[in-house]
Amino acid sequence: MAGWRDSLENRRAEWKKLEVGFTDTLAGRRVLRVTGPRTPRLMTPVTKTVRQEELKAVADTFDAGLACFCLGELPAGERQSFLEAWHERLASGAIVVMADRRSEGCATPIELHDLFAPLGSKLDVQVGRTFWWVRYLRR
Repeated sequence: MAGWRDSLENRRAEWKKLEVGFTDTLAGRRVLRVTGPRTPRLMTPVTKTVRQEELKAVADTFDAGLACFCLGELPAGERQSFLEAWHERLASGAIVVMADRRSEGCATPIELHDLFAPLGSKLDVQVGRTFWWVRYLRR
């Protein structure tokens, strides 16, 4: 039981570290947050929050985007269309932040770099034991 509790506490601590990074990165920006089916509550301030399936209804353009637990829920073949729809709502030069659990196709720094490098510049990929997060400037 102690091992299970320690594992949960370690995951929570890892997530809290990511959340502090989100908050610092996105401070003072108009943020569009996209949520997946199992998105956690966040302390990070955002301008607008939409569910993944409601993304195409968003008409505004934002100077930052945050998406948590969206890619891991999608089949690999649908990830690119989600990213394209999301980026259409972000201004050129917008800061983009994504985080998710490590999963097939999104588990290593190389896989994440290959997925996100074509989308932006100043790509920063971080991979922990349980979660990954990327941030970059949209092209």
